[in-house]
Amino acid sequence: MYILFSLLAGMLVILCISINGRLALKVGLIQAGITNYLVGLFCSVVCIILTSHRSSFDFFQAYSGIPFYFFLGGIVGSLIMILNSMIINNLSAVYVTVLVFIGQLSIGVFIDYLQCGSIPMGKVIGGLVIVAGLFVYMKGGEKIDSHSAE
Repeated sequence: MYILFSLLAGMLVILCISINGRLALKVGLIQAGITNYLVGLFCSVVCIILTSHRSSFDFFQAYSGIPFYFFLGGIVGSLIMILNSMIINNLSAVYVTVLVFIGQLSIGVFIDYLQCGSIPMGKVIGGLVIVAGLFVYMKGGEKIDSHSAE
């Protein structure tokens, strides 16, 4: 089930990038980011209200012992949204998907290294094979595009 959820999340990321990129063209980059996060905040609050059985005090109390750097995800999320909104209007969705995936794969290997202290050689080789395959995929699309232009 988690594999299906992961695939759905990946599809939704690219859909979100495309929508936010179009919004950024209409209203501006920062305005699109603010709109994105305000709508997300509203939807999150509605979900909390509908699914939470705690009082609002209990909800905020749960955050009292959390280190400040755990909240940096919001800053990183904003940066991701801004970068993706900039690039989606200049590269095809396929290139954005492939390049974002390579970036995710790279940081995933680094995080695994930090958590485990080592990286099994099989993961390194597997990651390199995936990256090589993605580059072949991208280059294959360029050949088709250049032949169809003639």
